[in-house]
Amino acid sequence: MLQPERATRQSWTSLKPLPAQRSQLSLERAFTEQEYERICLGFIPERMEDKWFMFVEDDTLYIHRSWTGNCIYQLTLSKEGTDYPVREAFVNRDQSQYSGSDDHYDEKMLMFLIDHLLLNKRYPMPMPGNVLAGIPTELHYSHVLGAGQRAESGPIHLTIRGTLAWLWRWLTWLIKR
Repeated sequence: MLQPERATRQSWTSLKPLPAQRSQLSLERAFTEQEYERICLGFIPERMEDKWFMFVEDDTLYIHRSWTGNCIYQLTLSKEGTDYPVREAFVNRDQSQYSGSDDHYDEKMLMFLIDHLLLNKRYPMPMPGNVLAGIPTELHYSHVLGAGQRAESGPIHLTIRGTLAWLWRWLTWLIKR
């Protein structure tokens, strides 16, 4: 669902700037004019479960966690003809604000958040390398995107046996961390 108003810095409270502890990401992507216009609308959380707040200011997209206000990603675009290529992108590396440390994963996640939340494209969410296969699914999606978001299309088929098996694998993984 597209939001009716454009997100601005004033649309959300307690926003923190991207800290000095950051990493520059290597992204080679250009957006069309239509995609850029949609990106400029940003994303304002509608429910408590929505995990992200996004807005554009001076051709820079700021991506904040909605609950903490921490800026996690910052992406600057520049107009070249009819396209808007990525000029530079950064990710938060302040361990007190964001525990991620894998630039390759964050490059994929940044593009996924833009595609999923702003451009309404659907494909599987990238998974961090430190998460065991079969464990993350809906719990990880909920942690990253929010309960109301789906990272991939298609119905979820839940069974009690499958849910308990998943919960056991997740608890085992959690204990081993």
